Amino acid sequence: MKRLVFLFCFTILGTCAIAQDTKQNTNFMPDGMRNFQFNLEKPAKRISDLQYDKLSTPLKGVLSPDGKKVILEQYQKGNRIKLNVEFEDGTSKEVTQSPCFIDPVVIEL
Repeated sequence: MKRLVFLFCFTILGTCAIAQDTKQNTNFMPDGMRNFQFNLEKPAKRISDLQYDKLSTPLKGVLSPDGKKVILEQYQKGNRIKLNVEFEDGTSKEVTQSPCFIDPVVIEL
């Protein structure tokens, strides 16, 4: 009986410790410091008119140095975005990006 009580208490303490550790790891960065990114179909040289699709509110974002990704600053998860892209080959296109393809990214300073 003592072993059973000891095993029960040990299991409860272990579960609590794991839950606490998981909770701490999910918040590794403050919300204001999270950036998001998505890939473009081909390298671009300029982006403009970056905004949330349904809300039509502007959004901050920059083109990566290689021109293959768009880095979004303080993106509100779950929202579709649209922007105009001028590609390196001279073509232009309005791009709409689903939230399914917008991923979190850590930018090293």
